[in-house]
Amino acid sequence: RFMASSGGWDWAPYSSSTTEDGTPSFSRGIWKNVYMVPVDNSAAAIYHVVPQIFYKGDYPLQKLIDGHHAGFHVDVRLHMYSPVGGSGVARVCPEWTASESDPCVSTRVSLPAGESNFTVALDASADQISLWWPVGLGGQNLYNLTVEFVPDNTTGLVTRASRRVGFRHFALVTGNDTEPGFVERNGNREGTLSHGMYFRINGVVILSKGANMIPMEEMEGRMNAEAHRILVQSAVDANMNTLRVWGGGIYLPDVWYDACDELGVIVYHDMQYAQRGHSPKNSTTQAKELAHQIRRLSSHPSIALWDGCNECTVIMNKDTGIYATFVMTVVASEDHSRAVWPSCPALGWTTGVDRLTSRPLPYSSLATPDNADGIEIHGPYEHGTGFPAVNGWGDKYDVALTVPLVLKQKETTGLRYPNVFASEFGCSVMSSFESMSATLKPEHWGMHGGEPWDTCGKGFHGECKGSNVMAERNYPCDNIIEAYFGSEAVKDINQTGVGVFQKHLYMCMLGQAMHIKGDIEARRATNTFGLLLWQLNEIWPTGGWGSLEYGNPNYKGQVTGGRWKPLHYILRRSAFADVIATCSASGLCYVKNDRHTSFAGNVLVESINIKDATAPETKLYNQNLTIAEGPGQIYWFNIKSMPDPTLNILRATVADHSTNEVLCSNTVALTPPKSLKIDSKASIEAEVVGLEGNIANLNLKTTNVGLYVVLTTLAQGRFSDNAMLLTPGVTELKFYFFGKKPDMKLLESSLRVEDLSQYMA
Repeated sequence: RFMASSGGWDWAPYSSSTTEDGTPSFSRGIWKNVYMVPVDNSAAAIYHVVPQIFYKGDYPLQKLIDGHHAGFHVDVRLHMYSPVGGSGVARVCPEWTASESDPCVSTRVSLPAGESNFTVALDASADQISLWWPVGLGGQNLYNLTVEFVPDNTTGLVTRASRRVGFRHFALVTGNDTEPGFVERNGNREGTLSHGMYFRINGVVILSKGANMIPMEEMEGRMNAEAHRILVQSAVDANMNTLRVWGGGIYLPDVWYDACDELGVIVYHDMQYAQRGHSPKNSTTQAKELAHQIRRLSSHPSIALWDGCNECTVIMNKDTGIYATFVMTVVASEDHSRAVWPSCPALGWTTGVDRLTSRPLPYSSLATPDNADGIEIHGPYEHGTGFPAVNGWGDKYDVALTVPLVLKQKETTGLRYPNVFASEFGCSVMSSFESMSATLKPEHWGMHGGEPWDTCGKGFHGECKGSNVMAERNYPCDNIIEAYFGSEAVKDINQTGVGVFQKHLYMCMLGQAMHIKGDIEARRATNTFGLLLWQLNEIWPTGGWGSLEYGNPNYKGQVTGGRWKPLHYILRRSAFADVIATCSASGLCYVKNDRHTSFAGNVLVESINIKDATAPETKLYNQNLTIAEGPGQIYWFNIKSMPDPTLNILRATVADHSTNEVLCSNTVALTPPKSLKIDSKASIEAEVVGLEGNIANLNLKTTNVGLYVVLTTLAQGRFSDNAMLLTPGVTELKFYFFGKKPDMKLLESSLRVEDLSQYMA
């Protein structure tokens, strides 16, 4: 099988070739590495080491503490191959027992000719290990697990292999496990419930904040290991703690999973099925594929749950029932230490899983209901339209604006109330001028490519007739630009050139950022415990959905792991902050505590007059407050006298008293940019003032208010902040170089500054 999206998706280039059944395909034959390993007759090969780790204590409702929990049991299953058969000693040597006189567990085994497997059992006590935690909750403690096989034949080779493991207890929770007696009543029951969906790790419930990961490349030979690592770091730096591996792509390279382990990212993992010609077949080949991947990835503590597919609602006795009867049955037989889920999104299970954790039960078959409450949701998605393209319609469709934020009522939130998990929602977007222009000829530097429009069909993939290069770039952005920036902003959208292309790409990216920011803030006012954006990254410079650009540095204009788009900076600064404050245009505001500890600090809401160059700030609300431990704890307040939304923008700041740390600095627009009264252009100067190690220092100087100031460079790295609000004076910024060779000359020579007034005054 090949990558489902290899022939095109609504963010990937479409090919002209298809498989025998008509499915688009970029591949013609073998598309991944193939290799052979010789095994001597006197030896044996270890081809999989599969650790299965189980918490030995009761279901934890409180945070597990190092040194004071029940410890873990570890079953290590060794898959071996012997050409002719033989016997010997298998030794399993865990790092957590290294200080003991005999740190290894040894067992004699007899191997038949061919493939075989056996299991070695061991334990890890609380005083031997430290727990693995998601980012923000504790350390990402990892331990080497070394295995070896010593054949009795003294001339035979000793075979060794090693894996890294971490210790954590994970539960996919669908009931109200905070209700007194719930755990006792449901401890021996199977099937999931429909109260809601959230993740509990080592006893702690988290708000899952993150995105969906698509492949970084169409072709394996172009993959870059460092780019995968930096991409995960970029996700963490934007306050993400969860990434979903989307089912129409690939099982990712090892370096990506290693980075998730090391940085504390929870992985929600689809099996690689996505319908549209990529549904499963109950075959020996596909069963072996599934088994291989589960065995290959089993040691990673970051992987918390497996699910069957992308958007293939699993219903028994229908064609999607195969995901329960075949796909997830194979997965469960290979790994009963992790939660399993029918699909993404899913209706849950009627049988086959432990009710408390959603881990598979060995004595019961997996089955799903015909219908259930929607505890996991996908959408909505805001698609780019207004120009005919392979995914965008020439007709211009309205955008459901999320600016200003609308808060209809003071909703009650918390684990004991019904809740939902949003595992996909998004807004299409293009990338920066630096990324896009490098893949286009100068005569095509425009949103419409400087050519006659193609004639394109409608639907998920509309075939286009014509030669317009921008018609190939998935989604246009006309309607999003017009919705947020007005009809004047798109009057020149047919033009080409550096300036006009930069303008529209700036507006397109800022439009996506504002749209998703508003969507997230509206969801965080409700009882939602999962916020996974569609999507994290781009597979090429296009009209896609990512908050990170295409990330292969071997191609001109691209940044390793992906240049941060404005949305990614806004996620870091406010939208994905553990404690967030925001306001609606009516003056209804909230502070939401979604961290696992209580909050004691200050919330400050200021109005910034966009025309006042001397003293633009006015305090509207300034309050010290305490909020109980989260997630899901909310404090509502009202601002009675709101400023003129066409002349003012809000800044909501949350600061922690104990650390003096600013947890959230939220720029809150009370109207779309098209309604702001911007009469004059801001004067903003950017200067690179020095280098400290791998970090460059910059100063931004402005004599008036700067709105949505965006810095872009060809240098490899990211800024400490961006897409920001500047008040008169000097603002200090940093640029974090990716890699070990900071290129100051490139940073300075290619540094570019944009702001709203540049294009709207």
